[in-house]
Amino acid sequence: MEEEVKKSRGEAFRQYFTATRISYMAVFTALSFILRLPWFEFYIIPAVSFLKVDFSGVFVMIAGFALGPVAGVVVSVLKEVLYGVAFSQTVGVGELANILIMLPYILIPTIMYKRHKGIKAVLITIAIGCVCQVAWSVPVNYLLTFPFYLNLYAHTSWRAGMDFYLTVWYWAFLFNFVKVVLISIVTLLIYKPLSMLIKKTNERFAKSKRRNVTE
Repeated sequence: MEEEVKKSRGEAFRQYFTATRISYMAVFTALSFILRLPWFEFYIIPAVSFLKVDFSGVFVMIAGFALGPVAGVVVSVLKEVLYGVAFSQTVGVGELANILIMLPYILIPTIMYKRHKGIKAVLITIAIGCVCQVAWSVPVNYLLTFPFYLNLYAHTSWRAGMDFYLTVWYWAFLFNFVKVVLISIVTLLIYKPLSMLIKKTNERFAKSKRRNVTE
């Protein structure tokens, strides 16, 4: 019984991570990483200037909508790992915080999109994802991001970092709200043409595969 379960899991893994899907995930990871580069990020609120906006999440969301929620999470993790290796100044903690904070925003819309297609469903689920992401950012910033940054750069205690967050939590809250809204707008603007391209490419791959099998 256990062997059958392992076999079915292995088969499901192979069916999901096909060559085509892996290729797309690699492309989306590369595009996300480029937009994650330090030269393309900027701060919008001086009170929390170390929290910066970047648009790498756009291609994470497109990967999630086009290829499924697992692919979206994989792209999110990979681009943060690449950024951490190349540019991190936080020993990976900042990248981990980005992954954690983005999870609700990635998973809620992309999971629901598998069951409910159409622009109305997308708008509603993205809105829900935005709200959940902003709410989820509060404990992540309070328990991890702010204490770590202040401990690293100001050599304060972890508790002092948590206390500092309580003095600027509304600015951090506003930052996360603005960031996720900007990402959502850009995602909605470019998703449709990209999804059509992905669909056509998948159809060509499928036709080529069937042709090779018949030959």
